[in-house]
Amino acid sequence: MIYKNVANILKNKINHHTYNTGDALPCEKTLATDLNVSRNTLRKALKLLAQEGIIERVHGSGTYIKEKNFIAHMDHMNSFSEIAHKAGKIASSQILKFEMQPASVLVAGGLNIAVAEPVYYIKRLRLIDNIVMQVEETWMSVNRFPALTIAHMKSSKFSFIEKECGVTITGTFETFSPTLPTPELAEILRISTKDPILQIQTQAIDINQQPVDYSILYSNSFEFQVKYFFPR
Repeated sequence: MIYKNVANILKNKINHHTYNTGDALPCEKTLATDLNVSRNTLRKALKLLAQEGIIERVHGSGTYIKEKNFIAHMDHMNSFSEIAHKAGKIASSQILKFEMQPASVLVAGGLNIAVAEPVYYIKRLRLIDNIVMQVEETWMSVNRFPALTIAHMKSSKFSFIEKECGVTITGTFETFSPTLPTPELAEILRISTKDPILQIQTQAIDINQQPVDYSILYSNSFEFQVKYFFPR
């Protein structure tokens, strides 16, 4: 629906550094003109943002930014749970699929194992304060992590690897690329199939430079944004 696309455009504007929490948005006439939409469509978009707690509409005064969307601040390797905790938010995961399968050529290369070797395949939703931020697909070696369970993946994957398995993770390789979501992904992330999302391929590495997992993340950039700081 058009008004949902307008709502997403407004989210991007609100999350821009030029706006702060408490700032007033331009009047409806100005916004409708800038976005080239009708006042009726704009009002539906604003109503949606108000329902999500992003803006507050004060009768006779205007529309104000109540809360900007979540922005993760990264200064070193953090797990999804650690990112949320650092911001005072609550992270959670919903498991969509947990199964064993033979490693494909792509997965075998990502895990540095033989093709067809058994791997866990886990597909889960990553949420912060019950808002879906990412869809994650993860593969892990069954031979290396035989004790992995659904309960571990509902919590923290890295906590299981480090605390229960005694494996030290030294870092991760990440490859970013924009893509368009499939209809399934668009429905889960509550966006249009025409809205670009960020696809991230990740490969966490242990102290012996061996991969401990291989994952592909699909992030809703309207809800989840990352700000990196790289020390010189």
